[in-house]
Amino acid sequence: MLSTFPAKILLLGEYTILNGSKALALPHWPLMGAWSFENPDSGPSLSSRKSLLAFIESSRARGIDLELMKKDYQKGLWFDSTIPQGFGLGSSGAVIAAIYERYGIPAGVLVQDKKELAGLEDFFHGSSSGLDPLVSHLRKPLLIHGFDDVEVLPSTPDLSGFFLLNTGKPRQTGPLVSVYQEKMKDPQFKQRCGEILAKEVNFAIDAVLRNDRSNLFHHLWHISKFQWDYFPEMIPTKERALWTRGLETGDYVLKLCGAGGGGFILGFGQKLPLSGLREVINSHELREL
Repeated sequence: MLSTFPAKILLLGEYTILNGSKALALPHWPLMGAWSFENPDSGPSLSSRKSLLAFIESSRARGIDLELMKKDYQKGLWFDSTIPQGFGLGSSGAVIAAIYERYGIPAGVLVQDKKELAGLEDFFHGSSSGLDPLVSHLRKPLLIHGFDDVEVLPSTPDLSGFFLLNTGKPRQTGPLVSVYQEKMKDPQFKQRCGEILAKEVNFAIDAVLRNDRSNLFHHLWHISKFQWDYFPEMIPTKERALWTRGLETGDYVLKLCGAGGGGFILGFGQKLPLSGLREVINSHELREL
């Protein structure tokens, strides 16, 4: 049986990781991908094969056996994945992890593997940290203290209360990151991100790891409010009423899942079980973490 590669969720640390906060990234096994040679001419396979061919023809990656990959491609190779593209769940990271394991030589050293994976994922994103494919490659949660200081956690923390809200709208990460970087040129915005948002993110991560549910909700509320006040471009118009309702009632809070702008939004409910939240938020699909 060929290996499977999970989706990734950046639970906490979106944007602030670019400026020194911690981050918490987790494999998300309900969504995954694996190599396949079956039905290479079917609808789902065509997009994958097009991307793989572009990778083979354009990649200058060292340490990857592109000749073997090309032979497999000619035999019908494609990446069969349930991870939606443009939804912030690491669809390209899973592909890169699969390429690395099948056609590369994983070093087994965290820093080196991350560097190699980042170089491979540059093909899709222009510039990659390597964190998305690292989660899919290791299949374990990562506590990121900094881009060059990554800790593999022995087990996934308790995620009860967390859910994904499906906006049904894909987005591109690059333009949204550019908006954030432009905002960071404003000294006041940069200061508030450091003094308020980054600290709340770090506190929330600590609360998740300690399973401190009451303080977790408190910190997530402040993250949600900060994003509402300072990141309006990243919150889709259709979901804004739901966002403010959560802040006002305390039934749940919403926050960005990755870059925002569409895809999935991350939610956390403290008062209601997911069944109750589905009645409150009956306009969207909710998925339990």
